[in-house]
Amino acid sequence: MYKAMLTSILWTRYFIHIIVLTWIFITVDAFPGNSPTFKVLNESQTSEIDSATTAYRGVFWQITDIHWDQQYSVDGDETKMCHKEYSSSNVKNGVYGNYLCDSPWPLVKNAIKTMAQLESRPDFVLWTGDSSPHVSDPEPDFAVIFRTLNNVTMEMRMAFQDSVPILPVLGNHDAFPKDYYPVAGEEFYGQYLTKGGWSLVLPKDAQEDFKMGGYYEYALTSGVRVMVLNTNLYYAPNKLRQNVSDPCGQFAWMKKKLLAAREKDYKMIIAAHAPPGYFERFAVIPFFSEDYNDIYVDHLNDFGDVIMGQIYGHEHTDSFKLFSTSNGSAKSVAFLAPSVTPWYPAPVPGGTPINPSLRLFLYNSTTLLDYIQYNLNLTKAGIKSTNTNKEDKVSSDIKKETLIGEPKWEKFYQARNFYGLKSLEVSSMIELYERLHVDDNIFQAYYLLNSAGYNHGKCNSTCRKTQLCAIGNVKIQDLNICMGYLHTKVSTVNHHSMSKYPSHNGNYIIENGFPVSTNSREGYSAPYFVVILLTFGMSLMVVLTVSLAVMLIKTVLARHKRLREEGGINVTDLNIGLRPKGYRPF
Repeated sequence: MYKAMLTSILWTRYFIHIIVLTWIFITVDAFPGNSPTFKVLNESQTSEIDSATTAYRGVFWQITDIHWDQQYSVDGDETKMCHKEYSSSNVKNGVYGNYLCDSPWPLVKNAIKTMAQLESRPDFVLWTGDSSPHVSDPEPDFAVIFRTLNNVTMEMRMAFQDSVPILPVLGNHDAFPKDYYPVAGEEFYGQYLTKGGWSLVLPKDAQEDFKMGGYYEYALTSGVRVMVLNTNLYYAPNKLRQNVSDPCGQFAWMKKKLLAAREKDYKMIIAAHAPPGYFERFAVIPFFSEDYNDIYVDHLNDFGDVIMGQIYGHEHTDSFKLFSTSNGSAKSVAFLAPSVTPWYPAPVPGGTPINPSLRLFLYNSTTLLDYIQYNLNLTKAGIKSTNTNKEDKVSSDIKKETLIGEPKWEKFYQARNFYGLKSLEVSSMIELYERLHVDDNIFQAYYLLNSAGYNHGKCNSTCRKTQLCAIGNVKIQDLNICMGYLHTKVSTVNHHSMSKYPSHNGNYIIENGFPVSTNSREGYSAPYFVVILLTFGMSLMVVLTVSLAVMLIKTVLARHKRLREEGGINVTDLNIGLRPKGYRPF
């Protein structure tokens, strides 16, 4: 009996070793080693980097997602977008905004004024869309939208000298109904030039392209060109472009312009409102329709050598995206800037309030070098937080300053110094992406920046996995693999070579474009045959363990029976001779 029991124990032991070694082998890339030291560049180092760049140096502003709400009132109900028709005697909203509401005009006006004060002569101002509010009582029609665009356009034109180009971009809220952009040409897009006031800021050649579908190119005096795209044509909720392979001919136009850039050896900055890929705070549904997302990514990957960088808004958050090919080679990087509106999109999974933000880019004729992020901390300015159950402890002095003076925009951070980057080139952003995987201190700092300083506390493993997957996987199937959604076929797509993802609970799968709850296992998304092997092995181990337990019980009962029969023998005496000399203990 003892011999059989020992044989079972030994086999169980060896099998456990095999299982453990197999698991370590397949998951070695999923668990990072020692974290590198995060090093912030000092002034002398940044000066050396600057001196190594080409002679030309320039700056440009990005302002995005203004969402001016003409119904905002300091007496409005903050639970109803601070609208004046819903007056509330219990709450006084800030003159410059409330985290529960869209932008009031004083905030919009002050943001534009602040840009001109901080840098009055930029090479251009990039205005990346969404100037109308998130309201439905009623939803803004074109009369409201064009009035909004006209006012904001004029405010920018008055703030900057006529020599400073203002480059507007269409956002999904700049149409009625929202998100709906037709394949219509001049009869639709021409109205933004005439009724929206954009003919005052765009040159004639750009206007001619714009009429085709809301896109255009602008040649800067620096030699760089800005390609402004209308990605709302590919936006998933837009139902007006169904069954059209190339809405408004934009793909063909993109290729033509990018080929010209390669042939004539100049660089392109790509600018649009909505990016492809996924929201990094809730990576479940792509922004673009599945018909267009990967086509768009492939188009830009084909010309990564001429693209300096991509610049987007739409998400209201601060992040970036790596555009990679199927073999994991990153070709381009997209930068997402936080919004002017502080609005907390509670119905949107992962939505967050935002401190109103502005971004100043530094660049030369070949490279995006850096950016400086400015924000207006509404809490410091005396604005209530989204938790209306807490007592407002803002002092009367701050309230008074907010009412009688202008808010103070502050330099929140500078990308290159904060993250220790050489520039904003693809190689530098890949290095940052790697460090976000392995250094939790850097990642948690990034997470605070993601909401422009609105503190949500620590990002847990699930949150972190979602962020990193969305940053590193812009294509649909790549993202699904990274997130571990159950319907993907791992064997058909290569993983990114730089991906080392922390563990994650997959809470959703995609069925027909919609998230469906599931109870995915936590951990690395291993190939299915390995999962089957592990499942079988663990089951066998359980069976062997139970068998061993039964045998041990039988042994103990036999011992007790022997004690009763022989009497006077101590239990401990039965251990004598159990392990003969030379026997290897297990």
